Amino acid sequence: MIDQKNNTTKDRERLAQTFLKPLATRYRLFLGIADTILRPMALHFPARSSAESGSSENILIFDPGLLGDMMMLVPFLQNLAAYYPKSRICLFGRPGVADTLLAKGLIHELLPVSIPWGHQASRWKRNNPLSFNWLRFFKNVYGLRNRHFDLGFASGWGGDLRGNFVLWLAGVNKRVGYGYAGGKYFLSDIATPDLGRPHVVDRNLQLLSHLGIPVVPFHEALPLAENVEESVKGLLTQHGISSQDLIIGIHPGAGAKIREWGDERFAEVANRLTSRFGAKVIWFVDPHKPKPLPKGLNVVPLSLSLSELEAVLSNCKLFICNDSGPMHLAAALKVPVVAIFGAQRPEWFGPWGEGHRVVIRNDVWCRPCADNCIFDEPHCLRLISVDQVMNQAEQALKNLTPSYRAATTVL
Repeated sequence: MIDQKNNTTKDRERLAQTFLKPLATRYRLFLGIADTILRPMALHFPARSSAESGSSENILIFDPGLLGDMMMLVPFLQNLAAYYPKSRICLFGRPGVADTLLAKGLIHELLPVSIPWGHQASRWKRNNPLSFNWLRFFKNVYGLRNRHFDLGFASGWGGDLRGNFVLWLAGVNKRVGYGYAGGKYFLSDIATPDLGRPHVVDRNLQLLSHLGIPVVPFHEALPLAENVEESVKGLLTQHGISSQDLIIGIHPGAGAKIREWGDERFAEVANRLTSRFGAKVIWFVDPHKPKPLPKGLNVVPLSLSLSELEAVLSNCKLFICNDSGPMHLAAALKVPVVAIFGAQRPEWFGPWGEGHRVVIRNDVWCRPCADNCIFDEPHCLRLISVDQVMNQAEQALKNLTPSYRAATTVL
């Protein structure tokens, strides 16, 4: 019976690696070597004495993700805080993007760290554990042992050796994560992946379910930063936009160039929306990657800080974008999203919640590619037409107020 259960667990983990972490197969040799080297450390040097178990006053979460990952962490944090209202919840992750969680009271403390595999460098430099970036990272992680964390979670879409190792090296007593992509021997509690619910939000919530923590939906929109709403309303008024207008946001950028559908295509969508529905289109300009606007574009271009972006997005009736961090931010704000997907899988990373739409070519065999396109351009995106995106935008507008529904019905 025990052997049968072990075989079932191994089969499930093998399937999880195939379907939830398929790119891990590229690094199977590396993972095997790392397992061989690191396993004795985990066996002979426990994170903390078992006598210290039982408390959950001090909780650590490791999530190395960017803006989108932080937004997908929100349901997890809401449920965790509801179950442990008196605990101190700390996030160990990137500075900047995680600050918004701190500002909104979703965590009590941000422990900032530079993520070595997140640097813009060659693959070897990103994954070389002997590089200066990695050694500094290990030092920062080891320093967390002085905090005596009772409970820790390796969250995010990675679910691999690195996150599990962080919890162990930080000396966390009860360490919860997944084992299907290496390093399960660093965990005290190995969560079982639910292949029927592969979205990153669900993967995070499954960590709680594994511990018997009830998971409930939170329907409130992500709260806005204080003192920003009024200033943003003034900004919109300056551009001739009122709350009575059909405000549609368009963000043509993404974290990786390969995920961008194309400014000219977004521009055609914007012009159709203004001419057909009289929409006021806000064209969000990435302040870190400013680009000239396409010619003949009738929009309001805005380059905003993160808190301003949140406030302006909350005024939009619809948001059209690529697979990006702002997509997840809009979803967290309960703004209907039309997202254009290419290299990634919306089953994993799509906008979370109700009322969102995804435009995608389902006949693409090379997805996901981890943003490493094997072609000269991302055909998975280039083959998506403006008409396809407009169709989804019109369908989304029909679900808005009666006047907008009437306009789309006539057309």
